[in-house]
Amino acid sequence: MAAAVPQVRYRRVGAELQLLRKQSGKSAQEVATAVPGMNLMKLSRYENAAVQLKPEVVKSLLDFYECGPGLAEVLLEGLRDTGRPGWVAGYGDLNPLHQDLIRLEETAVSCRSYEVSYIPGLLQTRRYARTIIASGSHRGASLEARVEVRINRQSVLTREDDPLKLWTVIHESALTMKAPDNVMEDQLDRLIQWSELGNITIQVMPALAPPHAGQNGPFTLLEFPHRDLDLVLLSDMISSRWVEKPTEVEAYRVAFDQIMATALGLEDSLSLIREKRDQLK
Repeated sequence: MAAAVPQVRYRRVGAELQLLRKQSGKSAQEVATAVPGMNLMKLSRYENAAVQLKPEVVKSLLDFYECGPGLAEVLLEGLRDTGRPGWVAGYGDLNPLHQDLIRLEETAVSCRSYEVSYIPGLLQTRRYARTIIASGSHRGASLEARVEVRINRQSVLTREDDPLKLWTVIHESALTMKAPDNVMEDQLDRLIQWSELGNITIQVMPALAPPHAGQNGPFTLLEFPHRDLDLVLLSDMISSRWVEKPTEVEAYRVAFDQIMATALGLEDSLSLIREKRDQLK
């Protein structure tokens, strides 16, 4: 696979190609015969995202299926190789899903996240990140490599051209973790500093909040210029997975709106963060 195109994008395109073929009423053999440069094995690999999907080949298939221009644009946009970020190549042992996340954050226009137990990775200090990562089980990349990757990811928030817009809601419980050596105090200070940037919005979900959609667990919604390319990342202790279907992604978008409405307002959220920080001094 071409490293700069996230695997989740290939899966989406492959699934759409298979659906379009079935909707066209064409058999795999008919497509393999009619489309130049195509054969049964290659078509199968494209539909199952088992090889690098070349945009020109995908376009030939889309044209053959008479795919509408709107969907065709979305699918081809998902295959564009931005060449960013180059630094990921230095971490070959990184989980492929995390590599996808980093590349997708680079091309997203906004990120909405709800966190229950931790400060969002994009806002963590180095010492907080090391404390959190060291507390869990991890394979592949070393502890320090994982910390470095997490800190490097934050460049999307401070880049000069079109910084990522981040709106995050953090549960109050994540502000009260017991950690040594002023780790938590420094982290809360950093949250306050992050909130001063125009592209970052932080809300706190109070411990005594009424029932809300966030009680189903944390999630991250990445939004792109083409809404049909939006994705949701779900993570737990064992694994992580992408929610890719537009209808399911939309359900999380609605859920996040409800979460924002339930959480404390911006000023009250910052006041609570300052209060938690001051309690640690």
